[in-house]
Amino acid sequence: MTNPKPKYQRLAEQTQDLLQSSGRPGDRVLSIRDYASRENVSISTAQRVYELLELRGLLESRPRSGYYLSGAEQPRQRQLPRASLEISVPENRAEWLNNEASAAWHEHNFNAYFASGMPDVTLAGVKTINRIMRQLTRNDSSELHRYGPLRGDLSLRHQLTKRMAMAGVITDAEKLLVTSGGQEALHIALSAATSVGDLVAVESPAYHGITSAIQQLGRRLIEIPTAPLSGMSLPSLQLALENLDVKAVVISTSAQNPLGFSMDDSSRQGLVQLADEHDIPLIEDDVYGELTYSRSRSRGLRAYDTQDRVMTCGSVSKTLSPGLRVGWLETGRWIEQATLQKRVSSMRTPMLGQLAVARHMEEGHYDRHLRLARTVYAQRAKHLQQAVREYFPLQCRVSRPRGGFMLWVELPVDCSGIELANFAVSENIALSPGVLFSHQGHYANCIRLCYSCYVKGEHEVSVKVLGDWLQASRGSG
Repeated sequence: MTNPKPKYQRLAEQTQDLLQSSGRPGDRVLSIRDYASRENVSISTAQRVYELLELRGLLESRPRSGYYLSGAEQPRQRQLPRASLEISVPENRAEWLNNEASAAWHEHNFNAYFASGMPDVTLAGVKTINRIMRQLTRNDSSELHRYGPLRGDLSLRHQLTKRMAMAGVITDAEKLLVTSGGQEALHIALSAATSVGDLVAVESPAYHGITSAIQQLGRRLIEIPTAPLSGMSLPSLQLALENLDVKAVVISTSAQNPLGFSMDDSSRQGLVQLADEHDIPLIEDDVYGELTYSRSRSRGLRAYDTQDRVMTCGSVSKTLSPGLRVGWLETGRWIEQATLQKRVSSMRTPMLGQLAVARHMEEGHYDRHLRLARTVYAQRAKHLQQAVREYFPLQCRVSRPRGGFMLWVELPVDCSGIELANFAVSENIALSPGVLFSHQGHYANCIRLCYSCYVKGEHEVSVKVLGDWLQASRGSG
């Protein structure tokens, strides 16, 4: 009988058995290249094996040094959040028509700001683009004051096609539409590929900007169970597609917000195959796609698309700076509809940001910035996880992000994320309660913590404050 597991998973199991039987904590293991050579597999497969073993806590990576067997003194990882594994796919539409929304924090001056998905804008790459923008404005170019092409600056679109090629996506600049951030790209994609009243499937939990956009456009939502490591449940999605009139799927396959997972290649391919079978569009929210901690860029859904049905939303708002308001949409077969939507929504995207981002990419600054950002965010993820592990109740479950800068925490069942968020505001701490990530109000005992600007020591105090409140509210030490 053929083993249904992907090759990298089978290799990981074999390698885990070997290392556990013959290795000692602290031992250095083969480099990825040497491991690939020994096992006669590709570098990407070898990397998948090491990432999986690191996720299981067997290996640890050390910058510029390699991989080592994890030390015995390392604290045991918390259990993963259950996320939406217990949410059933509804058999009729009435089950998900009611909407429950909540907002539990407000603008304020915070000692620790864990709420918004804001990148660290003090990194060197942001300083570089500031310099580029100053140069552009000093030149007093009339180009900055013109509307520019409706689909966006051509030099930027050429740079974007090169970047998409790194994710296995071969496209043409004429299929790209520059937008005012990733949210406009999402709005345009939904408007172009769906109609008012259509049913759209999303992950659960999902970024609240996605669910808000779908609702504001008059579409309806169905939440699909989503696992904290592997992503959207394809069997559950298939069940929904077979029993409900789903018209589109919106999904984030890399460094998903808020769980932080990245789907494996076989799941991505299976997702596209499902869309092909049911003839529906896939809208991929890829704003965190270039912030995965692995050494190679994950393949985008468009790389598996043979029927031009995948639309990809991207931006520099999470990778570089949200203030630039530069996003884009790879439109698939909906180029004409998407262009029309751009015309009626905002007409054009300001030229200064487009020209600056294009030059930033062309001169290699963007790649250098991403390499630094990935390293910084991966380290901050570990620091925040350590603090949560130390100060939060033992019953808490914690995600293991593979990219981006979001940590999802499932609190004990008798704890309220909204009550914790309200308490946090009184202590000048901001966080996002879990109910924001479900249009049905699930995840009442969950929170999301953004660690993009987390400073060990300084912000650890605030994590302790949150943990002390949780311990006290449960009447346990």
